[in-house]
Amino acid sequence: RARTDDDAPPTDWLAELPHELHLRILEGVDDFSDCAAFSLASPRLGLLALRSGLARFKDPLFAVAMRLQLAQRVAAPRRSRRLAASAPAAIPPSPLTEAILRKYSADRRARQEHFPWLERVSPALCLSTGIRGLGSRRFEFWRLQRGDEPGALLRERSLQRGTIWHFTGEAGAERQVRTEYATGEVQLFEGEKGAERLVRTDFLDGTIKHHEGARGSERVVRTAYADGRLKHFEGEMGAERKVRTQFPDGGTQYYEGERGVERR
Repeated sequence: RARTDDDAPPTDWLAELPHELHLRILEGVDDFSDCAAFSLASPRLGLLALRSGLARFKDPLFAVAMRLQLAQRVAAPRRSRRLAASAPAAIPPSPLTEAILRKYSADRRARQEHFPWLERVSPALCLSTGIRGLGSRRFEFWRLQRGDEPGALLRERSLQRGTIWHFTGEAGAERQVRTEYATGEVQLFEGEKGAERLVRTDFLDGTIKHHEGARGSERVVRTAYADGRLKHFEGEMGAERKVRTQFPDGGTQYYEGERGVERR
C-alpha cells in the first residue's frame, strides 16, 4: 500500500523501492566492499542478490569483504574514542587475518585477478602470485604477502596439467594438505613437511577411499560408496584384499582370498 503521513519512517529506505529496481542497483555494484556495505545496510537487499545468483555476491571474496566490513564497524568506535582528543585523522581499514586469507586461497573459486582488491583493503597482509619453473614444469604459486616480505606458500598449480597442491604451515615449514586434479579427484594428506601421507581420496561419483600407512606405502583400508556400501580391506599397498562389505540395510558379507579373487 502507499505510505501515508501517519506511517513511521522506514528503517530500510532501499526496501521501499520496486523489486526490479533493486536488481538494477545490485547489478551495477562491482566492488566487493560496496557489495558488503549494501548487504549490511539492507540485509533484504543482500539476500535478494544471493537468491538472484549475482556473481559478485556468490564469489568467495564477498564473504571476505563482509568480514572486513564487520571488523571495521567493531573497531571504529574504539578508535574514535582514542582519537577524540587529537586532530581528525583517517581511520585505516582493518587488515585481514591470515586465517581468512588461507580460507580464501583454499576455495576452488578463488581467482588471482582479485589480489589487487585484497592488497588495496589490506596492504599489510594480502596475497601474491608468481611463476616458477620452465617448459612443462611451470607452476603458478600463491603466497601470503606481509608488506614487502613474501610469506608462507599457500598453493601451487601446474600450468600444463591443472593439478593444484594446497599447503599449510609457516614459511619454510609448509606441508601439503590437499591435491586437486583436473579430473575432479581430491586427495587429502596429514603429517609434517617431507612426511605427508595420503589419508583420503575423494572421487566425483561420491566414492571415498581411506588410506593408512607411512608416506609412500599408504594402503586402502576402507572404501565408502555414494549408495551407502562400505568395503573394508587388508594387506599392504598394491595388494589390498577385500575382507568385508557392509550394506545400507545393515547386512554384511565376508570374503577370503587374495586380491582380485576374493570369494564369499
